[in-house]
Amino acid sequence: MNALPYYPRYPRDFFEGTAGMSLEEKGAYGLVLDLIYMMGARGLPDDPQYIAGQLGTSVRKWNSLRKSLIERGKLYPDNGIISNKRADKVKIKQRTYQDNQAENASGSNKNKGLEKPPKTDREEPDTDTNKIDDDSAGDGLTFREKVCLASGHDASGVMVNSKIFANRGDFAEFETKRIGLGLSEANALDAIADAVQAKQGDPPTSLRYFTKPLQEFAGKLSAEKVGPTSPRQSQQSGLGYKVPRPDFPPEFKSEFNQ
Repeated sequence: MNALPYYPRYPRDFFEGTAGMSLEEKGAYGLVLDLIYMMGARGLPDDPQYIAGQLGTSVRKWNSLRKSLIERGKLYPDNGIISNKRADKVKIKQRTYQDNQAENASGSNKNKGLEKPPKTDREEPDTDTNKIDDDSAGDGLTFREKVCLASGHDASGVMVNSKIFANRGDFAEFETKRIGLGLSEANALDAIADAVQAKQGDPPTSLRYFTKPLQEFAGKLSAEKVGPTSPRQSQQSGLGYKVPRPDFPPEFKSEFNQ
């Protein structure tokens, strides 16, 4: 997973979790968290000289702060990497979501034309071994963030040209289209994943790229709800369905039978 230029930040949690720490410790802790997310899946090397340089302090001072933050349970070293438990969970959630989106898009293309299995009321056991039971990292992803990830961008929407994908105005327009087409959020994410899977090259730079895929997806759903009609029914009504004959009261039936 690439470096994360954006991550969920919970101010109340930070203030409550750092109560009793000095301003120096809080500042160092906040900056190290930024470094951890910036390094992504590679992890932040537990290199005193490198971290001290990033923090703008001496190696001696950083070693002192490092010891204090580890003792407080804010950071932990592991095999040459220094990290934070909440940061680990956030990165796992985002990576899992991205992998699931890619898998769903691939599966939908492979299974096109195949009949879906019938739904049952039996509840299947939860076999997700990557599931995080607690929500200390927050459920994390808003619908906009999920749209950004499904579109091939990171959750922040910041693109390589520093412009914002799915900015406020574009996302409001996207939502208006989605709701107008009667699509759920899950439907929209599936349509986006299919379109991205079929697209060659870089990810789309505008949500308007998905206007047609959303319309086509809505059309497919509508067709599935209507269902196929038999030739006999089409011939009887000329409209694709059989027109029911009204049930008249007995006193009127004789008139129609003449």
